[in-house]
Amino acid sequence: MMDQGSGDRALVRRAGEGTHNQTFDLQRTFLVRSDESKGAFSHWIENVPAGAGPPMHVHHREQEMFRVLAGQFRFWCTGEVQDLTDGDTVLIPKGAPHTFKNIGPGEGQLLITLTPGEGDGFFLEVERLGLTPSRDMPQIVEIAGRYGVEFLGPPPA
Repeated sequence: MMDQGSGDRALVRRAGEGTHNQTFDLQRTFLVRSDESKGAFSHWIENVPAGAGPPMHVHHREQEMFRVLAGQFRFWCTGEVQDLTDGDTVLIPKGAPHTFKNIGPGEGQLLITLTPGEGDGFFLEVERLGLTPSRDMPQIVEIAGRYGVEFLGPPPA
């Protein structure tokens, strides 16, 4: 049984537990949603197929931290490029244009933390509405704006 972390009780998530989400062809499992941390942060695992990654974007409200659990990733942040692999961590400052791409031969896995955490609501809302970028990008952009996220264009080549 999962404890919701109310009051002074611990929130415990066992392996495989959490809120499962699939948006933009990426599977993620929210280990701690922002509504469970009083908005302080959200924390999830994201499975990223080879060659996949989000468009260049900015979080106007949050810092975003990535830890590579498995695989090889290229991160772009404010014009700088870093290649990261198993165990590496990168912290993206609030307001910094950034993206990443799985440059390894197979699926990779990231542990991601947003602080403060309300940005997880973007993924949950897009999934709930069944939106996909190929047909619903204007609505996705509008939802992103409500969460302080701005898309700037495709990832660098």
